[in-house]
Amino acid sequence: MEKTKKTTVKKVLSIVGNTVLWLFVAFAIVITVIVFAANNKSGDNSLPSIGGLAFVTIKTDSMDKSPSPADYAEGGRLYKKSGFKAGSLIFVNTLTDLEKSQLEVGDVITFSHDLDGDGNAELNTHRIKEKYAYDDVTYFVTMGDHNPTPDGVFNPINKTNDYDAMPNGYVLKSAEVLGKWNGHKIGGVGRALEFLQTRTGFFVVIILPLIAFFLFELVRFVMVVISLKGDKSKVDMEAEIRQRVMEELIHAQQQENASAAPAETPRPESPAADEPKTDDGEENKE
Repeated sequence: MEKTKKTTVKKVLSIVGNTVLWLFVAFAIVITVIVFAANNKSGDNSLPSIGGLAFVTIKTDSMDKSPSPADYAEGGRLYKKSGFKAGSLIFVNTLTDLEKSQLEVGDVITFSHDLDGDGNAELNTHRIKEKYAYDDVTYFVTMGDHNPTPDGVFNPINKTNDYDAMPNGYVLKSAEVLGKWNGHKIGGVGRALEFLQTRTGFFVVIILPLIAFFLFELVRFVMVVISLKGDKSKVDMEAEIRQRVMEELIHAQQQENASAAPAETPRPESPAADEPKTDDGEENKE
């Protein structure tokens, strides 16, 4: 009874251990996919995505809650709207050219633009404050929820800079929009993904545990093979012992049968054929 109970507990622990290990493998695969999909540091006017869904890490608090309560009052620019903090992971739907032109005021968009004037396009995520159509091109003025001023001023009259009359500001063309935030976010995950995107982070959190997992499974496989060989040897030995026992039993049975067989009874001798008899059949006596 005690042995059976221990065996049951051992099996349960083994199943739980295997389940945890394989869940970790699945988790590592999912995280790896997300890490590569969220690797959106380049300014090549594209957003890595999986099936049209992109993962964007937020690095600033420009979309955090506005310091002005009036913004959230009825009729305010953020009425019934919410944003996100630095370190969040947000889910962004990629858009076609037609969908980009159909964006409306209040939508939160991720776009590629040279924010600091160094000639390199960078990613940013802000809310659309104004929308304009000029010379068959759609323009958006954006603004962070937490920021007191918009990101630019639309001024088509100024032909030298027909959509950016604000120092260090910017107004977006629809072609610069990469995606639209679908409202889903995970707070704090963005920082973790940023760490995972480094070589050290990816090696420590993903590669090293996976190496340990596969080494563990390799050791288990070797132990199972050794155990099977040992069981086979044990089975062969038991078969040989059984065969010898059967031979001994058969030999003993044969000996017992031989000793129990009845002794042969001698046949009686017949009267002497040459013994003389009298005329009346009696024996001749001296």
